[in-house]
Amino acid sequence: MTLRVLTRTEPPRVERFSQWARIAHWGHTFTFVILLITGLMLFSNTIFGWIGPAFLGANNAGTVHRIMAVFYTIIPLVALFMNPKGFIGWWKDVLSFGKNDIIFLTKFPFEFMGFPVKMPPQTQFNGGEKMNSVVTTTSCVFLAISGYIMWFPEYFPLGLVQWMPPLHDVTMILATTMVCMHSYLGSFHPGSGESFWGMWKGTVRKDWAAHHHPKWLEKVEGEGSGH
Repeated sequence: MTLRVLTRTEPPRVERFSQWARIAHWGHTFTFVILLITGLMLFSNTIFGWIGPAFLGANNAGTVHRIMAVFYTIIPLVALFMNPKGFIGWWKDVLSFGKNDIIFLTKFPFEFMGFPVKMPPQTQFNGGEKMNSVVTTTSCVFLAISGYIMWFPEYFPLGLVQWMPPLHDVTMILATTMVCMHSYLGSFHPGSGESFWGMWKGTVRKDWAAHHHPKWLEKVEGEGSGH
């Protein structure tokens, strides 16, 4: 009697995100969630006071909020310092917004609802991801600026300080909306599994990349062959 051992061949994979890109992403995600939770209580203790016991009171929540704010600021700066080439490549792709990206945005609602749609070839980031990068990064900058001004109001003009709380709150709402959309589309939406693994493990299936980001895969393979 012969025993046959069936082995499953893993499909070839290609690197999509570097280690530092993943550290920045997950570090920013973690700090943002803690900032949001503690910030809600600071925003309205009447409505969100039930969060207090988790941080042993409002004062401690405020302390945690400020500590996380420092990490929220430092993490992307460290990632930029450690991997400037990756940062520049990211923004070169984001700012290459063109006709195919516009077509992608107009067709995506139909794809989201399950209709068969033929998308134009995309680069490393599709039109939606490029929009998310711009809005999220802008929100992060405004959150940091307004937060630090409110933290150290004595160093800034009173007129400027007075505008910071509403700016901080509005930006927080926008950033939270984008994070929720990004989380669903990147982790829970049907067919988004490879997107999640790309940010978790750094690599995605080559066939997935060929379908969703053919222009990027062509570029990667060209660089790999030395062309």
